[in-house]
Amino acid sequence: MRTVLALFLVDTANGLGMSPAMATALVGAYLSACYFTALPGGWLADRVLGARRAALIGGVVILLGHVALALDLDTWTVYTGLVLIALGTGLQKPNMTALVGKLFGERSDQERDAAYSKFYASINIGGLLATLLVGWLGVHFDWPVAFGAAAVGMAASLIVFLTSGGLREADDHPGNTLTPAERAKVLKNTSITAGVTALAAVLASVTGSLTLSHSLTAFSVLAVLAPLWYFTRLLRTPGIDERGRAGIRAYVWLFASAVVFWAIFDLAASNVQLFANDHVDMLGLPVTWQAALNPVMIVLFAGVLAAVWKRVSLSAPAKFSTGRVLCGASFLLLALAATQATGTLHISIMWLVGLYFLQTLGELFLSPTGLSISHKLAPAGMGSQLAGLFFLSASTGDAIGSQVASHLTGTTLYLTLGSLAVLAGCTMAVATPRIRALIQE
Repeated sequence: MRTVLALFLVDTANGLGMSPAMATALVGAYLSACYFTALPGGWLADRVLGARRAALIGGVVILLGHVALALDLDTWTVYTGLVLIALGTGLQKPNMTALVGKLFGERSDQERDAAYSKFYASINIGGLLATLLVGWLGVHFDWPVAFGAAAVGMAASLIVFLTSGGLREADDHPGNTLTPAERAKVLKNTSITAGVTALAAVLASVTGSLTLSHSLTAFSVLAVLAPLWYFTRLLRTPGIDERGRAGIRAYVWLFASAVVFWAIFDLAASNVQLFANDHVDMLGLPVTWQAALNPVMIVLFAGVLAAVWKRVSLSAPAKFSTGRVLCGASFLLLALAATQATGTLHISIMWLVGLYFLQTLGELFLSPTGLSISHKLAPAGMGSQLAGLFFLSASTGDAIGSQVASHLTGTTLYLTLGSLAVLAGCTMAVATPRIRALIQE
């Protein structure tokens, strides 16, 4: 659905008619929310539901969100659908990841990394098919048809999930079930938080400050503050030994690296999509199909890198720093492309091929490794939570990236984010020995 969302938002005839800056901010906040909810989704699995049950419930909620979008494209219906999809993704994404970790928990680091690379490739095969079909339907028919197709695809995936023998055999008990006292405390804190949030919304509405722009900015601030609070909480959790705390401190470095990566990478769903729509010669193909370049390259290269990781030992920090440099280089390339796209001139699609080649390699270095290292460094009973924390890095990155992209444009945006990512990747490369010592690699 991310393939068509930005185009739908800026469509003045059949969409919501937003400005490109506002559409970029909203798409970024939506993607950020999908990852942000992964942290409470992981916590619910670890403490209440179990990973498989949480993933199943999440899939149902995502399906309802797509149905809401397909039935009516009124502004508030669209927002409701996006919220439902974000909530469901938060339950499904970290817990599917945790289930893979459970299935390969007794294997070596190389085997687990390879398994996550294959898992990543399988996700992207589905993403490729969805991008091609949903994008084509959105361009050639109407937006409700595209959103309806996404709902049908989600229903099919739920059927596959329910009939998968391997997933049925995975342990589905919460890793660290809430005690009655903890349950009461959680209910109390949740009620207080909900009440304060509702009161703030009412006050903002009365004063006229409850606007979409202010709401998106407030959410971006929350997405930055949440991981700071959660890391502090993790380090103070009773029962975690010094080795576990050292792993969490190392994870801070990896988390920060991933934030910079996602700040660039997920702009493909908004800024890059709109750039392609305005400035790229698609050779007669639907403009939405440019987004298919990433899953195509994932499918082509994930198996290759999975085989490499079985034979070559490269530390997680080294993979992270390499991924970040590659992603930064992709935006430096796009900055050069933007200087060629002047006026009504349309540039070659090969610029986007180069962009996605660099980003895909960076993604394959960083993302499967992040999923794997989350399982490895997780203290006992916190596997889904640490997987959720890795997804929170994407939430923070998306929030930062979309806010930057709503204020900067063109070459300035691409040079700023690209240079920052390359510099940050080089800094992490220098710090790699220290991080390896913390995680005892």
